[in-house]
Amino acid sequence: MPVTHRLDLSAIERALRKVQGRFAELSTQFTEPRDPLTDEVLLNVLEGYALIDDYVARGVDLFDLHHLDLMLEINATVLCGRDPARRVEYSQHLAATEEHFFNNVEGGIKDLFNWYCAYRSESVWKRAAGVYVRILSKPQLFIEGNNRSGSLIVSYLLMRAGLPPFVLTLENAEGYFNPSSVIRNSAKHGVKALYELPKIKKKYAAFLEEQAPDPKAFFLSDTPQPIHGEGQ
Repeated sequence: MPVTHRLDLSAIERALRKVQGRFAELSTQFTEPRDPLTDEVLLNVLEGYALIDDYVARGVDLFDLHHLDLMLEINATVLCGRDPARRVEYSQHLAATEEHFFNNVEGGIKDLFNWYCAYRSESVWKRAAGVYVRILSKPQLFIEGNNRSGSLIVSYLLMRAGLPPFVLTLENAEGYFNPSSVIRNSAKHGVKALYELPKIKKKYAAFLEEQAPDPKAFFLSDTPQPIHGEGQ
């Protein structure tokens, strides 16, 4: 499918800045404590949106066996951005994450890939929700940054289907963080998971569909704008 829209990174930043400004107030509604949305985290997430925008524009299939390592790049980006110096600083952690990603039998990429192949024919909302559940549930796909990385991969899947990305906003923050806490505390495997995870996936798919913004909110019809502060 040809890509006709690119992400409006400035609009995404505005939405995230609003959440950042009212995070303390919003967090009173969260079932678990959450780390504040610092400038560093916010800008790294913006770098992540720029990355998935590029993937979609180039027609990259993250669930092609030849491109699985590009998911690692999403996680590395949300943790330390694209700055080479930061990558060197995080090199040991990134190496450990790669080992975990490829070799963790119960929660690594093999588990996620197999799940996706089995449910590839489902609606994009269910596939995106299911991928998010597989990434966040125990054991998680990455060592750190699973919520942010998972949301970007969800956005990538939605964008591949011509839909707008998922972006954290004042309106959906509670509906995002509280189910995410439930998923984080759920196991991927075992008897309980057989009936618990499908229910969670169904609810999260409904949330994604209900919260889907107007495409005009986060899409441009031309080249995406540079991230605020990029190159400074």
